[in-house]
Amino acid sequence: MNIKHLHTDQYYWLTIVLWISVLVSCSGAGREFYGESIQKPGSGNYLTGFPYRDAGLYLETMMKSVKRITSTSYYTTYFFSNEDRIRIEDISSSDQLDVLSRGQTETTSSKAGSAIIIHNRNNKIALITTAHTITSPDTLYEYYSSDSIYLQSISVRSNQVNWLYDAQFMGIFEVLAIDPIADLAVIGTGIDDLELQDSMKKDFPVIPYPLGNSENLRSGAFVYLLGYPRGYQTVTSGIVSQPNRDRYGSFVTDVLFNPGFSGGLFVAIDGGIPAFEWIGIARSASVSRAWVLKPDEEKATKQASQFPYEDEIYAVQESYIDYGITHAISTQRISSFLRQYRIVLINNGYNLDFWNP
Repeated sequence: MNIKHLHTDQYYWLTIVLWISVLVSCSGAGREFYGESIQKPGSGNYLTGFPYRDAGLYLETMMKSVKRITSTSYYTTYFFSNEDRIRIEDISSSDQLDVLSRGQTETTSSKAGSAIIIHNRNNKIALITTAHTITSPDTLYEYYSSDSIYLQSISVRSNQVNWLYDAQFMGIFEVLAIDPIADLAVIGTGIDDLELQDSMKKDFPVIPYPLGNSENLRSGAFVYLLGYPRGYQTVTSGIVSQPNRDRYGSFVTDVLFNPGFSGGLFVAIDGGIPAFEWIGIARSASVSRAWVLKPDEEKATKQASQFPYEDEIYAVQESYIDYGITHAISTQRISSFLRQYRIVLINNGYNLDFWNP
């Protein structure tokens, strides 16, 4: 085309086309700058940059598959006198506890965490969570001193109640499979549609994204964590700082961890939104411990705050979360655990073959 012989209206349209070409090329450059079009979804390379596209709708959908759970253990505590010199071997049955103890009381111990829905069929819901969230010791022993062999008290667990919380539902769940070493457990419950205003499929949707491969995570990979720290429905984000830290492919992130996040859902973005993948379960945070001098609480509360405390003080060991160091269970561990207990789950009416992790 000879530009010298173009009419005015032809110059106008040529200018429009040139501007569109410039805008398209600039837009493409911007997308590549933010890292979203450099790789295609499903490439197995998780994004290491903050996604520029809105992820809110997808995260809201994922959050429906994450539920809050609690586990409460009930104990009967038996107290002994130091003069009686009671040892563990002196007690062979619960009847002897009643005879030998100087008194008893009832106590409870509660834990809270998060769980991810992996099954919703035939009015049965199955979720996966961390084992430590739903377990507690059968018996607790307390001695008069660290070097003493004589018991001060024994606490025996008499009952344990596990609760699954939802906006319209609160019910008891049972432990279907558990591996304390992997720190994983599958819990389940049956729900009658009549108990809910909406359908079970809507209130308890199975996690909609596939189980990815945490071995493909790199340092700097961007992740989201969904769960219920302190009982609050929470979505937060972080960066993977230590991928493949052991032979199981576990990893560490700088996500801010609080009690209740255990069992929470870790997701990463495989190439670009909406290619989310489930890449782990929140397990724990690093903890520092320190000895702190404290007054006797009962005596301290009885004294007026304006007077100095002059009674006994005690050395108490307290734990403090090292925020920004959160440990995750890998997808390799999750897949292996579910395959190991596949038959057990099927026999209890929870067939995960359709999901195929």
